[in-house]
Amino acid sequence: MLIRDLPRPVTASKADWIPGTTWLGFTPQGEGPNAPAQCASTVLRQAGGGYVLERITTSFGEPNEAFKNHPDVIRERERHEQLRDRLVAVHRLRHSMRPLEQVIGKDEFERVQDIWAADSSRRRWSVAFPIVETYDIVGQPRARDVFPPEVFRRIYQTQSATLRLLDDDARTFIAGLEIRRQDAPNAWIAIEDEIVIAEASELSAKDFKAISSDLDRALEGHTEERKSKIKKRATWLANKFYVSRRTAGSLSCDKCPFDPRTLPDMGGISVRSCFDVHHMNPLSEGVRYTTLEDFALLCATCHRLEHLRLKKSIARP
Repeated sequence: MLIRDLPRPVTASKADWIPGTTWLGFTPQGEGPNAPAQCASTVLRQAGGGYVLERITTSFGEPNEAFKNHPDVIRERERHEQLRDRLVAVHRLRHSMRPLEQVIGKDEFERVQDIWAADSSRRRWSVAFPIVETYDIVGQPRARDVFPPEVFRRIYQTQSATLRLLDDDARTFIAGLEIRRQDAPNAWIAIEDEIVIAEASELSAKDFKAISSDLDRALEGHTEERKSKIKKRATWLANKFYVSRRTAGSLSCDKCPFDPRTLPDMGGISVRSCFDVHHMNPLSEGVRYTTLEDFALLCATCHRLEHLRLKKSIARP
């Protein structure tokens, strides 16, 4: 898979000392009570719902004096030396910020602040965004080898406490980089957030039935309560998917030419009733962070065929 194959653009880049595997953090500028919220708002605006390219910096930060020879710092410095200036990953972040302590736990938060927080502020990277989808960049190329000098300077040779924006020109130079999907341990955060939203939403009984049929085999081993929650979230996503297709004026089957809008007389039949929203990756539901890109709009015949194919693939040893 190449970066150009991602369902959304890479909109910005983050410069880090070592790779982020479960979260990306930002240190609020200023001391006011609104500083964390302002920092989070800036990052969300810069990310714009797209992916974030992670580059390892050429310099390494200075820990607090008492920790200069701490084993954790030594390991991180060695890791940094191996990856200086390399493009290591692209991430999708959870769009709502959480305090870093909630993401990594109290003990790890205290350790990070002891080592890196200046002036006893204990605010280092305190605005944290969980990584809910992540891809390693194969070969980890140097940023200076990927981007022409003028593009590299534009992106990275200015100070930034948040993200660095990528424009269409910059995206052309990373489009052909090969990426490999990795597990995102913090995907559960986004999943649980959206289960809460789904349970408070009015869901279509037709969609819930169709999604349940998609997921029944995939959710074996879960409790009935957990199954219900996962199905409700998937149904909530399915409704968002259909609305997005309707808004885009793209209401035709994704597998065959069927388009009810071309029929001469629908006799009062709604376009919506002609389609099922199909979950294409049911085995991933409840495990990784599924999104609108995991759904397809199918006519009844194509939906039935997809289920037959799924049953056959699951039964295959």
